[in-house]
Amino acid sequence: MASQDSAILNNLSPSTGPRNEVASVRKALEILCQFGAAASSLSVSDLSRSMNLPKSTTHNLLRTLQTFDFVKQDPSDRRYRLGPRVLELGLRFSHSTRLVSLAEPHMRRLADQTKETVKLGIFSDREVLILAAIESPYQLHTRGDEGMRAPLHSTALGKAILAELGTDEVREIIHSSHLFRRTPHSITDADRLIQELETIRNQGYALDVEENETGVVCAASGVADFAHSTVAALSVSAPASRVDPQQLLKCASLVSECARSISSILRQTDAARSLPSDRFKENR
Repeated sequence: MASQDSAILNNLSPSTGPRNEVASVRKALEILCQFGAAASSLSVSDLSRSMNLPKSTTHNLLRTLQTFDFVKQDPSDRRYRLGPRVLELGLRFSHSTRLVSLAEPHMRRLADQTKETVKLGIFSDREVLILAAIESPYQLHTRGDEGMRAPLHSTALGKAILAELGTDEVREIIHSSHLFRRTPHSITDADRLIQELETIRNQGYALDVEENETGVVCAASGVADFAHSTVAALSVSAPASRVDPQQLLKCASLVSECARSISSILRQTDAARSLPSDRFKENR
Protein backbone atom coordinates (compact mmCIF):
# COMPACT_ATOMS: atom_id res chain seq x y z
CA MET A 1 0.00 0.00 0.00
CA ALA A 2 2.86 2.40 0.80
CA SER A 3 4.38 1.94 -2.66
CA GLN A 4 0.98 2.68 -4.25
CA ASP A 5 0.63 5.87 -2.21
CA SER A 6 4.12 6.99 -3.28
CA ALA A 7 3.33 6.31 -6.91
CA ILE A 8 0.13 8.37 -6.66
CA LEU A 9 2.03 11.26 -5.11
CA ASN A 10 4.65 11.07 -7.82
CA ASN A 11 1.91 11.12 -10.44
CA LEU A 12 0.21 14.13 -8.85
CA SER A 13 3.47 15.98 -8.27
CA PRO A 14 5.64 15.57 -11.38
CA SER A 15 9.19 16.89 -11.28
CA THR A 16 8.55 19.34 -14.08
CA GLY A 17 5.76 21.84 -14.53
CA PRO A 18 4.75 25.03 -16.33
CA ARG A 19 7.54 27.50 -16.99
CA ASN A 20 6.01 30.14 -14.73
CA GLU A 21 6.33 27.92 -11.64
CA VAL A 22 9.01 28.61 -9.04
CA ALA A 23 10.98 25.37 -8.79
CA SER A 24 11.95 25.70 -5.13
CA VAL A 25 8.36 26.45 -4.09
CA ARG A 26 7.14 23.47 -6.07
CA LYS A 27 9.69 21.18 -4.40
CA ALA A 28 8.71 22.45 -0.94
CA LEU A 29 5.05 21.73 -1.67
CA GLU A 30 5.96 18.30 -3.03
CA ILE A 31 7.67 17.59 0.30
CA LEU A 32 4.43 18.40 2.15
CA CYS A 33 2.52 16.10 -0.19
CA GLN A 34 4.81 13.20 0.76
CA PHE A 35 3.38 13.15 4.27
CA GLY A 36 0.28 10.98 4.46
CA ALA A 37 -1.40 8.04 6.15
CA ALA A 38 1.33 5.68 4.98
CA ALA A 39 4.13 8.02 5.99
CA SER A 40 3.27 10.23 8.96
CA SER A 41 6.96 10.82 9.66
CA LEU A 42 9.88 10.95 7.23
CA SER A 43 13.63 11.39 7.47
CA VAL A 44 15.80 13.54 5.25
CA SER A 45 17.04 10.36 3.60
CA ASP A 46 13.48 9.15 2.96
CA LEU A 47 12.53 12.39 1.24
CA SER A 48 15.81 12.73 -0.63
CA ARG A 49 15.41 9.25 -2.06
CA SER A 50 11.70 9.46 -2.93
CA MET A 51 12.03 12.89 -4.57
CA ASN A 52 15.42 12.25 -6.18
CA LEU A 53 16.95 15.32 -4.55
CA PRO A 54 20.38 15.85 -2.94
CA LYS A 55 20.23 15.54 0.84
CA SER A 56 21.54 19.08 1.25
CA THR A 57 18.71 20.50 -0.90
CA THR A 58 16.13 18.39 0.94
CA HIS A 59 17.49 19.53 4.30
CA ASN A 60 17.36 23.21 3.28
CA LEU A 61 13.77 22.88 2.08
CA LEU A 62 12.77 21.19 5.33
CA ARG A 63 14.47 23.89 7.39
CA THR A 64 12.51 26.54 5.50
CA LEU A 65 9.23 24.69 6.02
CA GLN A 66 10.12 24.25 9.69
CA THR A 67 10.67 28.00 10.06
CA PHE A 68 7.04 28.54 9.09
CA ASP A 69 5.77 25.64 11.25
CA PHE A 70 4.70 23.52 8.26
CA VAL A 71 6.89 20.67 9.51
CA LYS A 72 8.37 19.75 12.88
CA GLN A 73 11.44 17.65 13.64
CA ASP A 74 11.21 15.12 16.46
CA PRO A 75 14.40 15.46 18.54
CA SER A 76 14.24 11.79 19.59
CA ASP A 77 14.52 10.26 16.11
CA ARG A 78 15.33 13.32 13.93
CA ARG A 79 12.38 12.52 11.68
CA TYR A 80 10.02 15.17 10.33
CA ARG A 81 6.27 15.37 10.79
CA LEU A 82 3.62 17.83 9.65
CA GLY A 83 3.49 20.97 11.78
CA PRO A 84 0.60 22.94 13.28
CA ARG A 85 0.48 25.47 10.43
CA VAL A 86 -0.91 22.73 8.16
CA LEU A 87 -3.79 22.16 10.58
CA GLU A 88 -4.34 25.90 10.88
CA LEU A 89 -4.72 26.34 7.13
CA GLY A 90 -6.94 23.27 6.93
CA LEU A 91 -9.26 24.66 9.59
CA ARG A 92 -9.34 28.04 7.87
CA PHE A 93 -10.32 26.36 4.61
CA SER A 94 -13.01 24.30 6.33
CA HIS A 95 -14.46 27.35 8.08
CA SER A 96 -14.32 29.47 4.93
CA THR A 97 -16.45 27.12 2.86
CA ARG A 98 -20.18 27.25 3.46
CA LEU A 99 -20.52 23.75 2.05
CA VAL A 100 -19.66 22.05 5.34
CA SER A 101 -21.88 24.29 7.47
CA LEU A 102 -24.84 23.90 5.10
CA ALA A 103 -24.37 20.15 4.73
CA GLU A 104 -23.81 19.28 8.39
CA PRO A 105 -27.47 19.18 9.55
CA HIS A 106 -28.35 16.94 6.60
CA MET A 107 -25.35 14.72 7.25
CA ARG A 108 -26.43 14.27 10.87
CA ARG A 109 -29.94 13.31 9.81
CA LEU A 110 -28.51 10.78 7.34
CA ALA A 111 -26.21 9.39 10.05
CA ASP A 112 -29.21 9.00 12.37
CA GLN A 113 -31.19 7.22 9.65
CA THR A 114 -28.47 4.76 8.68
CA LYS A 115 -26.44 4.49 11.90
CA GLU A 116 -23.39 4.25 9.61
CA THR A 117 -20.46 6.55 8.80
CA VAL A 118 -21.33 9.57 6.63
CA LYS A 119 -18.67 11.47 4.68
CA LEU A 120 -18.55 14.64 2.62
CA GLY A 121 -15.76 14.86 0.06
CA ILE A 122 -14.65 17.23 -2.69
CA PHE A 123 -12.64 16.82 -5.90
CA SER A 124 -9.07 17.97 -5.21
CA ASP A 125 -6.00 17.36 -7.37
CA ARG A 126 -7.42 14.21 -8.98
CA GLU A 127 -8.39 12.69 -5.65
CA VAL A 128 -11.20 12.92 -3.14
CA LEU A 129 -10.49 15.10 -0.11
CA ILE A 130 -12.68 14.27 2.89
CA LEU A 131 -13.94 17.57 4.29
CA ALA A 132 -16.22 16.30 7.03
CA ALA A 133 -17.42 13.02 8.49
CA ILE A 134 -19.75 11.63 11.14
CA GLU A 135 -18.69 8.21 12.35
CA SER A 136 -21.09 5.39 13.13
CA PRO A 137 -21.93 4.78 16.81
CA TYR A 138 -21.29 1.05 16.39
CA GLN A 139 -18.05 -0.28 17.84
CA LEU A 140 -17.28 -1.88 14.48
CA HIS A 141 -17.49 0.91 11.91
CA THR A 142 -15.65 2.53 9.03
CA ARG A 143 -13.32 5.44 9.69
CA GLY A 144 -14.32 9.05 9.10
CA ASP A 145 -10.93 9.97 7.59
CA GLU A 146 -11.45 13.75 7.83
CA GLY A 147 -8.61 15.55 6.06
CA MET A 148 -7.51 12.39 4.28
CA ARG A 149 -7.48 11.71 0.54
CA ALA A 150 -8.89 8.77 -1.37
CA PRO A 151 -8.74 7.56 -4.99
CA LEU A 152 -11.38 8.54 -7.50
CA HIS A 153 -11.70 5.24 -9.35
CA SER A 154 -12.17 2.86 -6.42
CA THR A 155 -14.39 4.85 -4.05
CA ALA A 156 -18.09 5.62 -4.28
CA LEU A 157 -17.35 9.27 -3.45
CA GLY A 158 -14.80 9.48 -6.27
CA LYS A 159 -16.98 7.78 -8.83
CA ALA A 160 -19.95 9.99 -7.91
CA ILE A 161 -17.81 13.06 -8.60
CA LEU A 162 -16.32 11.64 -11.81
CA ALA A 163 -19.80 10.83 -13.11
CA GLU A 164 -20.73 14.52 -13.04
CA LEU A 165 -17.64 15.82 -14.83
CA GLY A 166 -17.46 16.38 -18.58
CA THR A 167 -16.55 13.39 -20.76
CA ASP A 168 -13.30 14.93 -22.00
CA GLU A 169 -12.22 15.84 -18.47
CA VAL A 170 -13.04 12.36 -17.18
CA ARG A 171 -11.05 10.70 -19.97
CA GLU A 172 -8.07 12.97 -19.32
CA ILE A 173 -8.15 12.22 -15.59
CA ILE A 174 -8.50 8.47 -16.12
CA HIS A 175 -5.81 8.17 -18.76
CA SER A 176 -3.31 10.25 -16.79
CA SER A 177 -3.94 8.48 -13.48
CA HIS A 178 -2.91 5.13 -12.12
CA LEU A 179 -5.97 2.91 -11.66
CA PHE A 180 -4.43 0.89 -8.87
CA ARG A 181 -5.93 -2.43 -7.85
CA ARG A 182 -6.77 -1.65 -4.23
CA THR A 183 -8.63 -4.93 -3.81
CA PRO A 184 -9.56 -7.81 -6.15
CA HIS A 185 -12.79 -5.88 -6.90
CA SER A 186 -11.16 -2.59 -7.97
CA ILE A 187 -11.87 -1.34 -11.48
CA THR A 188 -8.52 -0.96 -13.23
CA ASP A 189 -9.70 -0.80 -16.85
CA ALA A 190 -10.42 2.69 -18.19
CA ASP A 191 -13.20 1.62 -20.58
CA ARG A 192 -14.96 -0.36 -17.87
CA LEU A 193 -14.77 2.62 -15.50
CA ILE A 194 -16.23 4.94 -18.14
CA GLN A 195 -19.11 2.49 -18.64
CA GLU A 196 -19.76 2.39 -14.90
CA LEU A 197 -19.82 6.20 -14.76
CA GLU A 198 -22.63 6.16 -17.34
CA THR A 199 -24.58 3.75 -15.13
CA ILE A 200 -24.01 6.07 -12.15
CA ARG A 201 -25.37 9.03 -14.13
CA ASN A 202 -28.51 7.09 -14.98
CA GLN A 203 -29.23 5.73 -11.50
CA GLY A 204 -28.12 8.79 -9.51
CA TYR A 205 -25.73 7.07 -7.13
CA ALA A 206 -22.39 5.24 -7.05
CA LEU A 207 -21.52 2.05 -5.21
CA ASP A 208 -18.23 0.74 -3.88
CA VAL A 209 -18.56 -2.94 -3.02
CA GLU A 210 -15.19 -3.70 -1.43
CA GLU A 211 -13.39 -1.92 -4.28
CA ASN A 212 -11.25 0.36 -2.16
CA GLU A 213 -10.97 -1.62 1.05
CA THR A 214 -11.77 -5.27 1.68
CA GLY A 215 -14.77 -5.66 3.98
CA VAL A 216 -16.12 -2.13 3.36
CA VAL A 217 -19.10 -1.11 1.21
CA CYS A 218 -20.21 2.39 0.35
CA ALA A 219 -22.93 4.34 -1.49
CA ALA A 220 -22.48 7.95 -2.64
CA SER A 221 -24.22 10.67 -4.60
CA GLY A 222 -23.02 13.98 -6.07
CA VAL A 223 -23.81 17.37 -4.54
CA ALA A 224 -24.38 20.17 -7.05
CA ASP A 225 -24.33 23.96 -6.75
CA PHE A 226 -26.44 26.66 -8.43
CA ALA A 227 -24.67 26.07 -11.76
CA HIS A 228 -25.55 22.37 -11.50
CA SER A 229 -21.91 21.38 -11.40
CA THR A 230 -20.84 18.84 -8.82
CA VAL A 231 -18.85 20.48 -6.05
CA ALA A 232 -18.78 17.49 -3.73
CA ALA A 233 -20.18 14.06 -2.99
CA LEU A 234 -21.88 12.56 0.02
CA SER A 235 -21.51 8.94 1.11
CA VAL A 236 -22.56 6.29 3.60
CA SER A 237 -19.97 3.60 4.30
CA ALA A 238 -20.22 0.48 6.44
CA PRO A 239 -18.72 -2.93 7.12
CA ALA A 240 -19.83 -5.44 4.50
CA SER A 241 -20.56 -7.89 7.31
CA ARG A 242 -23.37 -5.65 8.57
CA VAL A 243 -24.77 -4.18 5.35
CA ASP A 244 -25.92 -6.69 2.72
CA PRO A 245 -26.62 -5.73 -0.94
CA GLN A 246 -30.29 -4.93 -0.28
CA GLN A 247 -29.41 -2.70 2.69
CA LEU A 248 -26.71 -1.00 0.62
CA LEU A 249 -29.29 -0.07 -2.01
CA LYS A 250 -31.48 1.39 0.75
CA CYS A 251 -28.48 3.44 1.89
CA ALA A 252 -27.99 4.56 -1.73
CA SER A 253 -31.58 5.81 -1.84
CA LEU A 254 -31.18 7.71 1.43
CA VAL A 255 -27.83 9.24 0.46
CA SER A 256 -29.23 10.33 -2.93
CA GLU A 257 -32.17 12.04 -1.22
CA CYS A 258 -29.86 13.74 1.25
CA ALA A 259 -27.49 14.90 -1.52
CA ARG A 260 -30.43 16.42 -3.40
CA SER A 261 -31.46 18.31 -0.26
CA ILE A 262 -27.98 19.75 0.17
CA SER A 263 -27.86 20.66 -3.53
CA SER A 264 -31.19 22.44 -3.21
CA ILE A 265 -29.93 24.48 -0.25
CA LEU A 266 -26.75 25.38 -2.15
CA ARG A 267 -28.74 26.49 -5.20
CA GLN A 268 -31.12 28.57 -3.09
CA THR A 269 -28.21 30.25 -1.33
CA ASP A 270 -26.44 31.00 -4.60
CA ALA A 271 -29.65 32.27 -6.17
CA ALA A 272 -30.25 34.64 -3.24
CA ARG A 273 -26.69 35.96 -3.52
CA SER A 274 -27.10 36.57 -7.24
CA LEU A 275 -30.29 38.66 -6.88
CA PRO A 276 -29.91 42.42 -7.55
CA SER A 277 -29.76 44.48 -4.39
CA ASP A 278 -32.94 46.33 -5.46
CA ARG A 279 -34.92 43.17 -4.72
CA PHE A 280 -34.33 43.67 -1.01
CA LYS A 281 -35.26 47.34 -0.78
CA GLU A 282 -38.97 46.56 -0.51
CA ASN A 283 -38.40 44.59 2.68
CA ARG A 284 -36.59 47.38 4.47
